[in-house]
Amino acid sequence: MVRQFLRKVFAGRKQKEHESECVDAERTGEIPWEELAEESASLPNSGENEHGSNRALERRDEPQIYVITREKIEHHSYKQIARIVEDILGQIELGLRREGRLQLRLSPELMAEADEFLGKRIGKYIEGAERETYDATAFFDWTDEETAQIYRTFVLPSHPEKQRTFMQSRFVMIYDTCEALGWDARERATAFAEAIGWELDEADWRRFEEWLKMMSERIAMEEKQAEIGGEPERAEEEEELAEDNEFAHITPIQISREEVEQEDISKLVTFFDEVLQDKERIRQKKAGLVFSFYGFSGELEDVMQNEAVNAWASRLVEQYPYVFYFLNDEYVPMTRFVTSMVVTSSVNGDEIVFNEEELEKFIAFIREALARLAEWTGENPNLIIQEFEQKLFWT
Repeated sequence: MVRQFLRKVFAGRKQKEHESECVDAERTGEIPWEELAEESASLPNSGENEHGSNRALERRDEPQIYVITREKIEHHSYKQIARIVEDILGQIELGLRREGRLQLRLSPELMAEADEFLGKRIGKYIEGAERETYDATAFFDWTDEETAQIYRTFVLPSHPEKQRTFMQSRFVMIYDTCEALGWDARERATAFAEAIGWELDEADWRRFEEWLKMMSERIAMEEKQAEIGGEPERAEEEEELAEDNEFAHITPIQISREEVEQEDISKLVTFFDEVLQDKERIRQKKAGLVFSFYGFSGELEDVMQNEAVNAWASRLVEQYPYVFYFLNDEYVPMTRFVTSMVVTSSVNGDEIVFNEEELEKFIAFIREALARLAEWTGENPNLIIQEFEQKLFWT
């Protein structure tokens, strides 16, 4: 269930027709996996041919090289890597390949000109490729030092707090792919972490896997309830999930592109109608809300500057300005993300830069709303406002 949800969130591409999925042999050095499947099926089942088939399988596990060029970056072109990833996935599912082994390389031109500005563009391009293909993160050859170095240098955020959120999202993608293919997710995620110099102990992995399980259960319940109609019996379900589960307070909500374009905030209205019934319920749901959009493609900045997204978020904040009391920033910087959809902003490297005049008015508006809510729940208004500003400014 998490796999289906995250594909909607991270993957913007649509499934291609058969002919567009096959990889051009001249560009990738690969034979379309459908042709290999036919060749494999035609082999007699003799010991000699089985041995030959094993040799062929070993050849299929040879590295796939993807060269990043200036042209691909400037045109946001992900078609070739998307086709390679689809080809690898198809080979694995047919038993014609056992490893992804997708290796990254920079063209000689990029290597010669890679200054700080171009380096950021390289990083954003690789992030875009991960979103467009989704499985690429698990397929990258993390034993290849050059691939690992490119990723460490250009993709991994420099800010420690952002690294934590970044790693969380990559682990989720790796686990999703591995779960679908029957691979050892922990092993591959560990290889990824070690390749880019991120240390985790057993307790860290256990905590992440508990969180992932909780998200799966929550999303499964929401999808099941959506199929049968009506509202879920949240109190009973949350009580069951809360036992020995430190992530049980998190409420994930998915927002479709159609809902955004229609300025439909009904899912959040339902959330607030239920939560605002009493003071205790409000305090229980504090810092537990995470919502994501799906159906959009492109860079994060494209989503931030999408007029429909801006209108949807503005309506939400105008109607429920105290939404920031409920946002969870542990795994995704929701406070900054929602603010960026309301206040004019842009992305500068790893930073979100806000229009100062708009931001000042926005903060004053949110402060007033949070103060009213805190007074009603019996909390310290100054403390609630301080928590909001700390999340907004990463302090």
